[in-house]
Formats: sequence, structure tokens, C-alpha cells
Amino acid sequence: MTNRYPLTILLTILLVMSLAVAVLAQGSDEPPREADREAPPREPIILAQNGPNTILQLPPLADTYIASERPNQNFGSDALFLGYNLAGGDNFGAQRMLLRFDIANNIPEGAVINSAVLRLHLSFSSPVNDTPMGTVLRRLASPWSEFTVTWNSEPAWTMVDDTTFVGSTLTWYEWEMTEVVQNWHLETYPNDGVEIIGDETVQQRERAFYSRETLTEFFPQLVIDYTDLNDTEPPTVTVEELPTYSLRNFTVQWSGTDTGGSGIDYYDVQVRIDEGEWMDWQTETTATSAEYSEGENDRLYEFRARGVDSSGNVEAYGDPEASTTVDTLPPTVTVDPILPHISTDTIVTISWSGTDSGSGIQYYDIQVRTNNGGWALWIPQTLATSAQFQAPTDGFYAFEARAVDELGQVEGFNNQAEATVFVDAEPPFLTSQTWLPTVIIVP
Repeated sequence: MTNRYPLTILLTILLVMSLAVAVLAQGSDEPPREADREAPPREPIILAQNGPNTILQLPPLADTYIASERPNQNFGSDALFLGYNLAGGDNFGAQRMLLRFDIANNIPEGAVINSAVLRLHLSFSSPVNDTPMGTVLRRLASPWSEFTVTWNSEPAWTMVDDTTFVGSTLTWYEWEMTEVVQNWHLETYPNDGVEIIGDETVQQRERAFYSRETLTEFFPQLVIDYTDLNDTEPPTVTVEELPTYSLRNFTVQWSGTDTGGSGIDYYDVQVRIDEGEWMDWQTETTATSAEYSEGENDRLYEFRARGVDSSGNVEAYGDPEASTTVDTLPPTVTVDPILPHISTDTIVTISWSGTDSGSGIQYYDIQVRTNNGGWALWIPQTLATSAQFQAPTDGFYAFEARAVDELGQVEGFNNQAEATVFVDAEPPFLTSQTWLPTVIIVP
């Protein structure tokens, strides 16, 4: 699955951006009560998107507060008050906030909710420099209307889902709502919104937050990080290129991507030999490499792969994506046997040649033996096919060659002479009558 933008980082950036405004607003007056305002139209905002991962900011569908000392009064157009209001004889008593967001029409079906955070911006604190107030967020379990709900018609609420301390600094405060939003999305229970309750001790201690009716950018926000698994696109899988020639056992590798977002569940890999019929080789595997161990010399092996993602989308097989020819035989090399029986010159030209039906000759090794001694490497790892041999003394010299191919396969020395020469450059010189009896050729 592709990486997501960390939600906490984005929210931290938003908090910092609003801090300057918050400091300047410390002296704000209490928001007006019983206001007659309409919420401006707002659309969800995509804060970040990376493939199937999205961070979405939702405006509220409805928000209000209820007050215990005004048990039959509705405040659907006001700011959002919390805590306890005891301002002389005209008090509002305990105040609780209600909010609801549209999850069903904004999160794709089948998406996975990674995190969700409710953000409210404080606009007023009483006392101004009050210590942080503890609050609890509870999921509501019965419906309510923004413009009719009252203290006496307060909806039912459930257990505490999160707690947050709200200070007196006019900035953003957050409540964690991941599990609540997950269950709304899965329709485990109806989305009736949430209620936030603060300190309701009888005293003058309250907070006010911007509501959706504000004309500023401080309206309530539900920020949701989700991954859309509504994937209709199959993966794209490719077999990695193979060398032109391979040994009997060779490794095949493949890789893939799934832009649809659900991720690759498994791979299927097929092989065909000498352009024959395609055969299944690896099926429903999660591995991305395997060793092919059935190679036969001078046969062409081709491979292709497909992927199946977690949403069941299957990629169609295509043309061959990688091919190699198996080479299991070493080269064959021979020293040219046409040499003079007797050379009166200490320098003798030695030639050799080789063939390789597969990957080709990488280099030659040439060895020499003097009289009846042991074999010694004369020329190692050469690409030349001839060289001049400088005889150190008169004597009988034998030569043998071998080769190594591009795959490292070695023909091997047999320690058998492939060409011989008798060097007689110093008197007394051999004659044709004396040469045969005096020279013993050791194979």
C-alpha cells in the first residue's frame, strides 16, 4: 500500500498558521447570543492526496449548543458554547455542544478510515486566563435537528470516546474520532453526530468556539485520512530482463504496481520453451523471484507474469517479457597441430582456435610441457588465437589449450598434447637419421 501523508504533520502546520491570529484575538468579546445567522456554503477540501490515500477536510452538516437554564430554547445560529455560564441573573447554566458531519456522501464506499480528528477553534474564554478545562466527546445515539434541539430534547449519548483539555488560548483544539468515524462509515450504527461536554460545575467558566455560521476560516472541521479501496484497475506486472544466455539453473525476477490502490495479492508466472505453448510455472505466489532449474542446452525459455490485486482485479497476460537461452556446454578448443617436427629457430608460432555453441568464448588458457616434465601455464586468460613461443633451451615441447565461456563454463585441460615441436637451435644438430631414435614422444 502506498504511503500516506501523516495527518498529525498536516494538522500541526494548520495549528501553527493560526497561532498568530489566535494571539491577536485574545481580547475578543463574548460572541452574541440568539443570533440570526446563516451558514455560508462550504465544500469538502482535499488537504493531501497520494494515490489511493486522501486527507479530507469536512465542514459540519449541523452544529449547535444546548443550555440547561434555557431548557426549551434553540441556539442553532449561535457560536458553540461549552462549560457553565453564570453571568448575573440572566445565565444560561450548563452548555453542551452538538455537531454532525456528512460521512456517507463524502467517503467512498469500501474506503478504509485511517484516522479522523475533530478540530474546533476557540473564540472566547471566560475567565480570560483560565486554566485548561477538561472536556469529553461522546457519540450521539439518537437523531436531532440543528434548529429545533433543546436541553429538554437532548439526544441520547453513549460512552466517552475522547477527552481533551481546552485552554484559554484562542487557537485550534482537537478531539480524536477515528473509531467513531470508522463505525459510521461501516454503518455499524447511525451517524447522529457527537456531543462535547465540559466542566459543568456551577460557576462562571465557559468557552465559545466558532460555529459553521462564521464567515471566517475557523469553522468546525472533521479531518479524515482514508484509503480508497474501491479499486477497479488491475495491477501491472513485468518480468525483469534476463541475460541472452543462462546456465541450467537461473533466477527469474518480477515486480509490479497497483495504481488502483488495493495492492497486489499474488502473482502468476508462465514459461514457454522454444516458442511452444505457455505453461504455468509459479501460481498464486507472493514471491517476486524464483529459480528455474529445468533448463536444457540450446533451448529458448520465455517468461511472462500477471498480477491479481486484493480487489480481485486480474491483469491479462501479454507477450513474452523476458527470455534466455540455456547454455550447459563448455567451449571446444584445439591447438593447431601443424608444426615442424624440428625447428632450428628458438621462436615458434603456436596457433589455436575454438568454438562455443552458446554464450561465446570469454578467454583461452594455453599450457606447455618441456620434454617429460609437468605441464605449466604458458598464456593465461587471453583473447588472442596465436602467440610466439620462445624456447628457453633445445628440447621437445608440447602444447594444449582450453577455453572458458561467458558463463564461466570451463572446457578443462586433459593434459594431452595437441601439438608438438622439437627445438634444435644449438649444435650438434639432429639429422633426420638421428632424430627419430633419440626423441621419445610422451603423450
